[in-house]
Amino acid sequence: MTPIIVLIASIVLLIVSVTRLKVHPIPALLISGLVLGLASGGSVHSVTQSLLNGFGDTLKWIGLIIFFGTLLGEILSATGGSDLIADSIIKLFGIKYLPYSMAAIGFIIGIPVFMDVAYLTLLPTLVVLSKKSNHSILTLGLSLSMSLTVAHALIPPTPGPLAVAAILGIEVGQIIPLNITIALIAIGCGLLGMRVISAKGASFVTSDTKPKAMNDLRGIHKVLPFAAILTPLLLMSFGTIFTADNGIVEFIKNPVWALMIGLVFVLPLLRKDNFTQKLNDHFQNAGAKSAIVILITGTGGAFGQVIKDTQIVESLISDAPDLATLGILVPFFLGLLFTTVTGSITVSLITTASIVAPMVTNGTMDPSYTTAAICAGSLGVIHVNSSFFWLFKEVHHLSTTKVLKSFSLLSLLVSLSAGLAVFILSLILG
Repeated sequence: MTPIIVLIASIVLLIVSVTRLKVHPIPALLISGLVLGLASGGSVHSVTQSLLNGFGDTLKWIGLIIFFGTLLGEILSATGGSDLIADSIIKLFGIKYLPYSMAAIGFIIGIPVFMDVAYLTLLPTLVVLSKKSNHSILTLGLSLSMSLTVAHALIPPTPGPLAVAAILGIEVGQIIPLNITIALIAIGCGLLGMRVISAKGASFVTSDTKPKAMNDLRGIHKVLPFAAILTPLLLMSFGTIFTADNGIVEFIKNPVWALMIGLVFVLPLLRKDNFTQKLNDHFQNAGAKSAIVILITGTGGAFGQVIKDTQIVESLISDAPDLATLGILVPFFLGLLFTTVTGSITVSLITTASIVAPMVTNGTMDPSYTTAAICAGSLGVIHVNSSFFWLFKEVHHLSTTKVLKSFSLLSLLVSLSAGLAVFILSLILG
């Protein structure tokens, strides 16, 4: 079998195992990865090593972030901090426009902060907003994740667009205006498309509608929940903007330490009596809630690593030079293909840019529109080979089928909208 057929068969096996046979995602991901690796010519040792490397590489930075993000949400929920933040957002934007406000917040935060980290940091607020507004948690979650993804793929200083600019030899300042335009169009189309996708009906699985231990936050305590959420985001943003080789900058921009600093702000919200015991209880609860999310996210990364370590991408690359006659459509569809195949937007951006770089160098393609097309294509399709797909599924307690029909479909819609916008603008202005 050709590599691409092996990949498709492995993905079908994974989806059927989880959705039809009701196999837990952890063994389903591991077995599908093993089958994919062996069918692609790998040995048991090499495929196992790929799975372990993918698992470790994914969790070495996101594992603690998931835990600390869960802990932050646990304390904010128990003390009434999440309610305070949610009430403030509702007053500012109104209930009717909450999905749009989530998209705007995600776009702004997604520029300097990795999408996984930003989503987990804002998750507690999303949950309370859903309860207070009667908006589906899936609707709000899709709005936020969509805009975070768009910012991650299109707007510098995120690593992907910077790498594309470097590979194609174009100044970063040249790509920002066009990429921002494409990003806004994509988000707008995504928000419209969410109505068609019918994201209504999914709710956050919980036995309570409000936190049990609600403190009456007054004075400085009213500021602390906002500081706990915003401080990590600002610290990570500061570290992205100021990239000097400085120990302090390295410390504060690291998501793990930034979140721990944010946690310091919620400690005064806990009652002083039995403070240590209550804090330890929150640690235990956060660990119990985040454990399965961490494991599934890691195995999602393991499956994706097997794909990257096979010859699938190389076999696709070998056919790419013959497509130059298709013009600006080439970088878009290659970006779309590689994200769908590898589950990594960054890998897709770098791989596609490397392929089309000669066409930009010899003047066949315009560098600005080529960059925009690559970034637009890299937005989709995000599905079962992406660790974020499984993270999104688990934190919202959704079925795999539901996430495929909502999140994955939305990622395709946003990518196609962005690609069409690039194509039309290249015809009009190019």
